Amino acid sequence: MTLNRRKFLKTGAIAAPAALAAPAYAQGKRTLQMVMSWPHNFPGLASMAYNFRDFLDQMTDGELTVDVAAAGELVASFEVYDAVGSGAADCLHSTPVYLTGQWQPAAFFSQIPFGLTAVEHMGWMYHGGGQELQQKAFREMVGVIPFTCGQTGIQMAGWFNKEINNLEDLRGITMRIPGLGGEVMRRVGANAVLIPAQEVFPALQSGALDATELQGPWLDTVSGFYQHAKFYYAPGFQEPNSAGEIAINADVWDELGPKNQAIVQRVIESINSINVGAWAYNNAQFFQTLKNEHNVDVRSYPQDVIDALVEKSAETVAELGEVDEMSGEIYASYSDYLNKAVEYSMAAEVPFYRARAQQAEAMKG
Repeated sequence: MTLNRRKFLKTGAIAAPAALAAPAYAQGKRTLQMVMSWPHNFPGLASMAYNFRDFLDQMTDGELTVDVAAAGELVASFEVYDAVGSGAADCLHSTPVYLTGQWQPAAFFSQIPFGLTAVEHMGWMYHGGGQELQQKAFREMVGVIPFTCGQTGIQMAGWFNKEINNLEDLRGITMRIPGLGGEVMRRVGANAVLIPAQEVFPALQSGALDATELQGPWLDTVSGFYQHAKFYYAPGFQEPNSAGEIAINADVWDELGPKNQAIVQRVIESINSINVGAWAYNNAQFFQTLKNEHNVDVRSYPQDVIDALVEKSAETVAELGEVDEMSGEIYASYSDYLNKAVEYSMAAEVPFYRARAQQAEAMKG
């Protein structure tokens, strides 16, 4: 491991963790302070924190309650791991991609270019050892116990204020795109930047950004990107799924005891499953809104762009598995399952999607 908890916390940006409230106890009850990387009104993201609060209260008869703080209320979007790892807050909802600036292999647990889809990601995390690998790594490095929570599914490539007709059109543009996707875009000539989700619209509006990606039609529509960029491209190579997570301070987790640990874990798994359906349903609904009400121009990347993205993605992901001993173990597990998942999807899912599209067209006629 090249990054340990003490080193990570020293490099964090927490200004005054002592100012946060300590865990509250009263007559056998406990209130956990949760910090999240989103505003209170972010659909599909903030809702997971609210569900965690509500479900945990219901399942424990009020013995475990949660106080949810939005990004900026106690700490900034990118500082939630620092806060929880240091003990200044108890738990968080965020995405592992916000840790990639300190340890890039964290991306395996969230979004890998041309990687696992939502259902495949849950397959690896729940049944292929992914969750155990993540908890081992994050306990040591950050001092938190993470549980995957939030699966956006296959996303769009992003919003552009001009047409992308060839690879040359990507060179020099400034695009908000996080994680490994951002690294891939840099390697094909774009200027990739990472800013918090709630700051994307004003940056696009001001012209500081030429392009952005965030999630999919649901959150993108609510965020209003169509007002300043009319070209909406696919495929979302950078995020075939973007997994979020709820993570709990390791000491707090150990103090909960087996009963409450089991309740917390099952509550998180329930929230995760609900969220998968929420994204699938609402993306389909809001895609119609974008096309029919806002006249968004939906396009696919040209083939030379896809070829370059495929090449640079493979190169970048392979390098990710060589960062340290832990990353090598994670890469071996992830890539083994990915290869099997791709082979199965090519045999079963891709032919089905093609046939289903044909049937849908026939029904329209």
